Amino acid sequence: MCGICGAMWTKPAKSVSIETLNTMTDILRHRGPDDRGTFYQNWDENHPAGVALGHRRLSILDLSPQGRQPMGNEDDTVQAVFNGEIYNYEPLRQELLQKGHRFKSNTDTEVIVHLYEEDGVDFVKKLNGMFAIAVWDGRKNCLSLYRDRIGKKPLYYCIKPDRIIFASELKSILALPDAAAEIDTASVDDYLTYQYVPHPATIFKGIFKLEPAHYLVCTAGQPFVPPKPYWQIESEPETAQPFADACEQLRALVFDAVKIRLRSDVPVGAFLSGGIDSSITAGVMQKILGEKKVRTFSIGFGEKEYD
Repeated sequence: MCGICGAMWTKPAKSVSIETLNTMTDILRHRGPDDRGTFYQNWDENHPAGVALGHRRLSILDLSPQGRQPMGNEDDTVQAVFNGEIYNYEPLRQELLQKGHRFKSNTDTEVIVHLYEEDGVDFVKKLNGMFAIAVWDGRKNCLSLYRDRIGKKPLYYCIKPDRIIFASELKSILALPDAAAEIDTASVDDYLTYQYVPHPATIFKGIFKLEPAHYLVCTAGQPFVPPKPYWQIESEPETAQPFADACEQLRALVFDAVKIRLRSDVPVGAFLSGGIDSSITAGVMQKILGEKKVRTFSIGFGEKEYD
């Protein structure tokens, strides 16, 4: 788990200071205690848009300094911050190397940077993973945000005249000096009804959640364009299939899903809840890892009704 935050502005009066960026970033320290990084470019006559990017890192892949975020391309015209993991980054990296892209790290973040260079906003369609991503394109003076297909990773944003702010958590956005934390009564009603606030609303007026499988592009000098979907679940007609074949297909999918999640430069483990799902996951991990024992963890509570 990492944390990302940042902003883009098109007028000096809407700028976000370096001090505010540092505060926004450090509020997310609990999401990434291993490292922090920022990228800052203020508005001036040569830059029609100012940008600030912050990242708190929980190191999983490539623990070297070359894996730090924000991550840029060769000439730093493209910068990315990213929370999550791209499971198919290795084959994507090989494709990009064959096309002439140069890498300085072995991270999935750098794959995002070069894939964006290659495919633009459509790069997200090639990703298999869980992610919240922000990409700054200094050539087009635009900031784009992306969220994974199911919405495993959170991403909040706030659109103001001449400015957009984003973060992994609400309190990072609220760190801005002029942030207005006004409660949305309709969201309170939703929360009391459903025990959560449905997308795209949040508990605060004017702050929204980027919906799963959506992306948002803000370009300097252009009107705001609402988020767009890049993927949706497609229903397929039911087909007759022998039960044994369906079981084998499901087993293959589970093994593949677990295997690609074991890529890591740090030790991995599994949470055991006592249910079927976590037991299957741990069992498949053990089969894949062979003699290496899987470390498992269980959590209990003092209150019997919750334990």
